[in-house]
Amino acid sequence: MPSFNDLFEHRARLLKRLLAALFLSLGVASAWAQNFPSKPIRLIAPYPPGGFNDVTGRILAQALAERFGQSVIVENKPGASTIIGAEAVMRSAPDGYTLFYAGSSTFTANPVLLPKLPYDPVKSFAPVGIVCRTPMLLLAHPSFPASNLKELVGLLASKPGQYAYGSFGSGSISNFAGELLNSTLGVRMMHVPYKGSSFLMNALVAGEIPLSVDTLVVAAPQVRAGRIKAIAAATAKRTSLLPDVPTVAESGYSGLDVYVWTALVAPAGTPEPVLKRLRDEVNKSTATKDLIERFAAIGVEPVVADGDDFIRLVQRDIRNFTQVAKETNIKPD
Repeated sequence: MPSFNDLFEHRARLLKRLLAALFLSLGVASAWAQNFPSKPIRLIAPYPPGGFNDVTGRILAQALAERFGQSVIVENKPGASTIIGAEAVMRSAPDGYTLFYAGSSTFTANPVLLPKLPYDPVKSFAPVGIVCRTPMLLLAHPSFPASNLKELVGLLASKPGQYAYGSFGSGSISNFAGELLNSTLGVRMMHVPYKGSSFLMNALVAGEIPLSVDTLVVAAPQVRAGRIKAIAAATAKRTSLLPDVPTVAESGYSGLDVYVWTALVAPAGTPEPVLKRLRDEVNKSTATKDLIERFAAIGVEPVVADGDDFIRLVQRDIRNFTQVAKETNIKPD
């Protein structure tokens, strides 16, 4: 029968072997990451060509291709509320060569509105991080009798239920932002959904609807031209892209911070050294003057990519959206 010392020495040798194997695997993964990528990367965009998600994805792909010395090919897979693209990436090999570039609705609104969603926004993917964002704005027709948030709240309080805001779709981030505004401001703007942001903006410019909640991407040219006015940004901090527009928080209503953003993720199980390499190169790309200016030209600002920040933001927005969906019975189109 082996002695206690024999058992102890055996376990010590076994532990050393396990640690050696672990360090070896980490060394192999690190070396693999240093050689990554050795072939073209596919970047799956779950939208049709032309939208700001697709455009920013192509800008990012070009920048990464230059840094990696490998092609980064944008492949559009639209349809089913971005689920087609999400499933294609989720089922791909977790090696960093198939990535998913999707917007906030994929990771936050879909899980709230679609109970049989075939993916989990956190568990099904390994996040590189958020790449860029554009603020949500509360907008008005120039004839609307309020030009700031204090005047707006007073007007809505004196005439409850008489004014409506437009969104770019029932169950959209625009709809969620509008209902969060109602809750934060303690007012009741009725909701009128439109079939997309372009239809919504045309209606606001024409005076068909007095108020809307839309992205800075769409609103900025119209605000600068004087065709509409920006009442407030539904964010915690002012944006440098429209620095004269105050935030809801500045008017004394804290807790609201809503952006439309895009993130880069890989399939779950992608090695951390590969994710770190991708994260580093994304952050180096988005810090360049060229990319900052190209993003700003279309109304978006870069964000430092961080996997933990992505997870915290997704979890926070899902909590907020779940609550407001229950309170207001938000449904998808």
